[in-house]
Amino acid sequence: MSKQDSAPAKSEEHQKTKERIIAAASKVLAEKGYDASTLREISREAQAAPGLVHYYFGGKDELLVEVLQAAGQRFHRRMEGLVEHLPADQSLDAYLQQLYERVDLEPDVYRLRYESFSLGLHNPLIQPKVRERLAERRNEIGSVFAMMLENMEKAEYIGHPSFDPTILAALLLSLFDGLALQKIMEPDFDLEAAYQLLAQMLHSLLGSIGEERTS
Repeated sequence: MSKQDSAPAKSEEHQKTKERIIAAASKVLAEKGYDASTLREISREAQAAPGLVHYYFGGKDELLVEVLQAAGQRFHRRMEGLVEHLPADQSLDAYLQQLYERVDLEPDVYRLRYESFSLGLHNPLIQPKVRERLAERRNEIGSVFAMMLENMEKAEYIGHPSFDPTILAALLLSLFDGLALQKIMEPDFDLEAAYQLLAQMLHSLLGSIGEERTS
């Protein structure tokens, strides 16, 4: 095998190693929490040399953000597929239902997310990565809503919206994280009722756009 042939193979091997470490970190962090987890445990779970974790990610703080990014991107791809294949008038409710269910299905993702917020506030080295991840999440939510709005326009449910979907995404991001936090901290909190009201509010917003279109 020539050097040119071996370069792509080595790059693919590096990528698989990084993915294995991220998967191992997701498992260990979810089971033990951020503070109690160590890079040595993550390395052992990933069957990788401890030095590789430092080589690829730098430290536990940086690895936490990578874990959250991977989880967020997986969820985002699912939501894009959901909106793409559902009728325009069903996509909003289906999207909110997935977010509602995610609080029970993936509570550790939210717990680790809150850990990253705390790190970002107190650790100037990790702050840029947390800030970048927040921007990515706004863009992910905004792009899903842009798809919804475009489909609704094509189906003539609404006219062209007069607001920027990324601004709506910033508001919704705060709601999604805040509602999940209340449910995790207070198990009796009525998350379902909160999401039902949120759905009514969003339908009312989109309905007002439809009224503008016909007036």
